[in-house]
Amino acid sequence: MESWNISKKLKNELLTKSSNIEDNSRRILFILRNLGPQRFTNIIKYSKLSRSTVSKYLNFHQKSGNVEQRLITDKQTNKQYRGYIITDKGIEKLEEEPLKLKDELFIVNELKENVRKLEDLIDFYKEISVEDPFIIHIVRIISKIGDNFFELQQDRDLYLSLFYIFYNSILGQGAFARNYWHFDESSSQKFVGYKLNLEQFCELYNVSKEAINYLAKFKLINNKFGFYLIKRENNDFFFHEDDLLGTTTLRLIKDKLIGEIINLQEGIYDMIYDVDIMAEEITNQLKEMGLIWDAIHEQFQLLVLNLIIKNAIEMGFLDIEREKLMEGVTQSQKLLTSEEGKMLREVILNGSKLEVNINILTSSSINE
Repeated sequence: MESWNISKKLKNELLTKSSNIEDNSRRILFILRNLGPQRFTNIIKYSKLSRSTVSKYLNFHQKSGNVEQRLITDKQTNKQYRGYIITDKGIEKLEEEPLKLKDELFIVNELKENVRKLEDLIDFYKEISVEDPFIIHIVRIISKIGDNFFELQQDRDLYLSLFYIFYNSILGQGAFARNYWHFDESSSQKFVGYKLNLEQFCELYNVSKEAINYLAKFKLINNKFGFYLIKRENNDFFFHEDDLLGTTTLRLIKDKLIGEIINLQEGIYDMIYDVDIMAEEITNQLKEMGLIWDAIHEQFQLLVLNLIIKNAIEMGFLDIEREKLMEGVTQSQKLLTSEEGKMLREVILNGSKLEVNINILTSSSINE
């Protein structure tokens, strides 16, 4: 088995989260789960725990079958050493309950402060008769965006652009939208049961299409704010990285890529890295969970495909499995069916800098 090689950015993010895990036992499992096989000395370094504490919990996890010692190959030096890996049982143990972080009190206080800053937004939504559950949902997501959101000019155009995004959220097009925020012309601004397109929305709320197009379809659709957009004919479908669809999708992608690293480096199989199949499997899982539906299945699969490539780059696949990743990208039948996929392909094959906005999907050759 070989050691993992992930990007410095991803490694720093994981170590920051690791240092906030209160339970020392789970902190060690988290490190092995997300950073791969580790020497004993590295576990001490990454966990920021004492030698005796690390030894104590590693012994406990080995006896419990959560962790194993194996012979690890360092890919850079080709030298072997004894290292620790997490087992399937250990992964199940880690995922039994949410990780409790030391900074939860800070998060609560920050949330209170963000809600205070959003008083004008909340009052505005109440004035236009948006239902409370919908307002709470918007405030919850904005609070997770944090300071980046408050750098924007807080005005009516921004509030209505956000409303347009959440009104057309992928989750909202399921149960949430049917219950809360559709408009009935016979009853002044009462939301009941059908979708407003952009022109209808702008006419109803007296807002310019230019403002919505700029804010909701351009300014907010990137990693800084965490919103994603799928365009299908004249319809817009949004989700956020911290809503149920976003967190589930990104977790499935990361788990799939970690599984691929393990399979390839353990020599379990030796085949072309088929990104199309990976995207199809993940999208089918999301459909089975009821998070997406047939009408957007194909478009969402293309977005997942692009996100797989982007995350593979960030996790260091170009360093550890460059040839297989390039094979998969070259032979992908679906990567070229979105404008963003075409640009991603160029990044991989030509070694150019990743500057593609993967938070948006613009289909180029799908029969709608």
